[in-house]
Amino acid sequence: MCGALTDPSTPPLYGEMNERCASRAEATNARLAAAGLPVRIVRLVTIWTILIIRPGRYNWLLQYYLRAQGVTLTWVGTGRCLANMEFSARDYDDLRDKLVNGAEAMHTDEWWVTAVEQRGRVKAMRKGLSREVSGHLLQVPGPLQTFYAEVMRRKHDDHHASHTDVVNQLFHIISSSVFLGCYALALWDLTTAMWAGLTALSLRQVGHALFEPSCCRDREALLLGFNTPSKTWILAAAYLVIPVAYVVARPWDGTALGPVMAVVARAWFAWTLVMVVGRVVYLAWSRDTWRALVWLVTDPLTDLLAYSPRYLQRA
Repeated sequence: MCGALTDPSTPPLYGEMNERCASRAEATNARLAAAGLPVRIVRLVTIWTILIIRPGRYNWLLQYYLRAQGVTLTWVGTGRCLANMEFSARDYDDLRDKLVNGAEAMHTDEWWVTAVEQRGRVKAMRKGLSREVSGHLLQVPGPLQTFYAEVMRRKHDDHHASHTDVVNQLFHIISSSVFLGCYALALWDLTTAMWAGLTALSLRQVGHALFEPSCCRDREALLLGFNTPSKTWILAAAYLVIPVAYVVARPWDGTALGPVMAVVARAWFAWTLVMVVGRVVYLAWSRDTWRALVWLVTDPLTDLLAYSPRYLQRA
C-alpha cells in the first residue's frame, strides 16, 4: 500500500514527506524480512500500520514489546504509528530500529512459532477457536464438567500406573474400539458380541502381561478398578473356565458349534454383569457413589481419548 500523492497541485512539502515516508517503510520491511520476523509495515502517507503475517494466538503482545522500546501504538486493529510532517530521516531510522528490536525481542521469547511448527497451525487454530466458541454458546452443566474432569484425572493416574508402553496403548485402542462396537451389537447378537469382546479383553491383558509386566503396583493400588493380577485371574479363572466347565458337564460331539457358543456367551455375559455390578456396589459402599460412577465410565471411552493415534506416545 503506497499511499502516493499523485495530485499535481500537491505542495512540494507533502510530496517530499510522502517519498521520505515511503522509502523508510520499504527499508523497515527489508530489515524485518532479512531478520526473518513475521512483521510488515503498510502505510497511508505518514500513517504506518503494523501487520503480523503469521497467525498466532499471542500476536497482540507485540504492542507491549514495542511500548518497551518507546513506541506507543494506537489501540486500533493491529496498531498504527502516526508520524507528523516534521519527522526527519533520523526519526524514521529510530522508529525502524525500535520496531525491529521489539519484534526480535518477541521472537527471542518464542511467542512466534517457527516455519516448521507453523504447518497445520492455521487449521488447528480454527478448530480450537470453533471449539471455544461452541463451548461458550453451549454451556455444559457444572456437575457434568466436574464429573468429566474426575474421569480424566483417574485415567491419567491409570495411565502412569500401567499404560505407558506404546504397544500396550495400541492394544487398548483396538480393544476399546471393539468393546464399543460390541455394546451395540449385543442388542441383537449377544453371542458374537461376547466372543468378540472376550477376544478384545484378552488382547488388553496380553498388552499388560508382555509389555508392562513391571508396572507400578503401588500406583495401581490407589486406583478404583482391578489391578493387573486381579484382571489376569478374572480372565483365566473365570472366562476360560466357563467353556471348559460346559464341555465337561455336557460333552460336545463336535457337530453343533453354534449352540455351544451361544450358551457360553450367555454365561460370560452373566459373569460380566456380576463383576461390573459387584464392583460398582463395592465402590459405592467402600468409597461413595460418585467414585463408583467414575469407575464405571472410565473404560473404554477414555482409552480412545487418551490413546488415539494422534497421542500415541510414551509417557
